Amino acid sequence: MFPMRLDLHHHHQRVELLAQHRHHVGVTALCWWIAGGSAADPLGQRGQAHLLASAVQRGTIHQDAVALAEALESRGACFAAGAREDAVVLCLGCMAADAAPLLERLREMVQTPRLAPREVRREQQLTLQALAQQREDPLQLALADLRRLLYGHGGYGHPPLGLTAEVAALTPGQLHQAHQGWGSSAMVIAAAGHLDQNTTAHLTALAESMASSHGSGPVALPTALPGGSATMAFHPQDTEQVVVLLGASTCGLNHQDHAVLRLLYYHLSIGMSARLPQVIRETHGLAYEVGVLFPVRRQSTPFIVHLSTSKARAVKALELLLAEWQRLLEQPLQPEDLRLAHTKLQGQELAALQTSGQVAERLALLRGHGMAVDTAEQQLTRLAERDGTDCRRVARRWLSQPRLAVVGPQALAAPLERVWSQGQP
Repeated sequence: MFPMRLDLHHHHQRVELLAQHRHHVGVTALCWWIAGGSAADPLGQRGQAHLLASAVQRGTIHQDAVALAEALESRGACFAAGAREDAVVLCLGCMAADAAPLLERLREMVQTPRLAPREVRREQQLTLQALAQQREDPLQLALADLRRLLYGHGGYGHPPLGLTAEVAALTPGQLHQAHQGWGSSAMVIAAAGHLDQNTTAHLTALAESMASSHGSGPVALPTALPGGSATMAFHPQDTEQVVVLLGASTCGLNHQDHAVLRLLYYHLSIGMSARLPQVIRETHGLAYEVGVLFPVRRQSTPFIVHLSTSKARAVKALELLLAEWQRLLEQPLQPEDLRLAHTKLQGQELAALQTSGQVAERLALLRGHGMAVDTAEQQLTRLAERDGTDCRRVARRWLSQPRLAVVGPQALAAPLERVWSQGQP
C-alpha cells in the first residue's frame, strides 16, 4: 500500500509530506527529516547538528523547557531528536487523538526554538559526558580511528556527537545561525498510523507553512575526503580485551551495488548460521563477539567487520579475519549461502516495518535520500537475479583496500602490524 504524497516547493526549499494510514491502530507516528546532519558540520564546529537537535527540545519561543516537556509527557507521547550523518531527525509517537496539538509543538520546535543559553549549556554538558563515556569504550575508540583512516576530515570523519574540544566551544549564537540553515534545507515529513481527517489537514497545513518560510539557499552536500595513506591505526589501552575493526568505504544508498553489499552483510554476520560467527566463534572459539557494521549513508557507506577477543588470541583472530575478508574477494558466494542471505534479508525487511514508528521512519529515510518508497521491494526482486560471481565482483570493487583499527595492549602493536603487512589484500 503506497502512502499519500504531497510535494511542496518554495524558492530553494522542498518539503515533502508522506502519510500512510494504517487501519486498526490507535497511534500516530511522525518522522521529520531535515537534510544536513553531522556530515555538514563545519570544521571547528563538529557536533553542531547534534547539539542543535538536542537543544530544540528545550523550549520554543512560546513555551519554556518545562512547559514543553509537560505538553509532551502529559499526553504520554514519546519524542526523540538527534543528528545522524546525513540529516537531523525528529520522531514523535502519540495516541491518535493527541496528534493535532502535538504536531503544533513539533512545528514550533523546528521553526521557532528558544535556544536559551542555559538550556544549550545543559545539552552541551550532556553531550560532553557522552563523549567522555565513548573515550572509555574500546569499540568507540577503534571506530574513531577507523573513521579517520577512511574519511580524514571529510563529513563522515567524526561521530554525530562531535569532537570534545569543538562541542565545548559551541555557542548559542552559532546554533542560532545553524538553525537558520534549516530554512533552506530539504525536508521530509512522514506520518504513519491512525490518520483521521483532522490530523491529515494539520499535516498538510504544517507542510505548507514550512514550504512558505523563506530560505537563504540550498545546503551543500558534504564531500567524502579520503583519509590519507595510512592503512592501520593502533590505540594502546592496557586491557585484557582487544578490539579489531577491519573496514572499507563503499558506495552510498542510491548505488546499484549497495543491495549486494547488504546481502554480504547478512551472509557474514546476521544469525548464528552466518559465516563469521560460525568460523571465528563456533569453530575456532576466537572471539567474544564478531559482526559487521553497515549503516545507512547517502554516500561512502563504511562496511566494517568488528571483533573483540582476548590478548592471547588477538594475532590468530586477525589472521582469520583477514582470511575471511580475502575469501570474499576471491571466491564466489555459493548458491545456498546466497539463498540463505536473501531469505534473512526478506525476513528482516518484514520485521523492520511492524510498528507505525518504523513505517514513518523508513518513509522519511528513503525519501530523504531521494529514493522511491518501494525501493526495498525493488531491490529484493533484483537481488534474486544476482549470483555468487556478481557478489565477488561487487566485493572486489569496494572491499579491496581495507583499513585496520585496533585497541589493545601496547605489546600487541608489533605482532599485529606484522600480520597486517603480510595479510592485507
